[in-house]
Amino acid sequence: MAFSLLAWLLAGVLAVTCLSVARSAWNFGERGPGVSRMALLSSLLDAAATAAFFRLVVPWSTGTTLLWVVAMAALAAAVAGTVIRWPELPSHAGLLDFEEPGPDSAGPDTSERVSTEPGNESTVRTKPSRKVKKKTKRKEPGRRAVAVRAAVLAAVVVFSFAVG
Repeated sequence: MAFSLLAWLLAGVLAVTCLSVARSAWNFGERGPGVSRMALLSSLLDAAATAAFFRLVVPWSTGTTLLWVVAMAALAAAVAGTVIRWPELPSHAGLLDFEEPGPDSAGPDTSERVSTEPGNESTVRTKPSRKVKKKTKRKEPGRRAVAVRAAVLAAVVVFSFAVG
């Protein structure tokens, strides 16, 4: 019983992973270029390697096979979206066109006016509150990372053929 629940869970994770890759490949919502070529290629290779690995470890029943078909259809749609949108995708994340905040919208004010004596004001710099979170840039996968992901996919596929 627990093993079949685990099979359903893994098949569901695979379907959600492939659907999220397809969503980013087709850029639903038209919110700009979305992701770069390397990030999209990396996520495609990750999803394909996960699918090939799960093919080996999941005992497939009728329901989990249905989830597998949904995942593979989503992965095929992701590949098609990547191929179609490839020319318009930026080659790396540094070329993504995000709006830069202007001086008016620079974030919370980190200075305050302090008056120690009447008529004598000075500006003191303070730290921003903890509630303000800085956006960290997501690290872009490079060629080596994509090559390693492709090698992992190839190894899983070769092992899959060897095992049967």
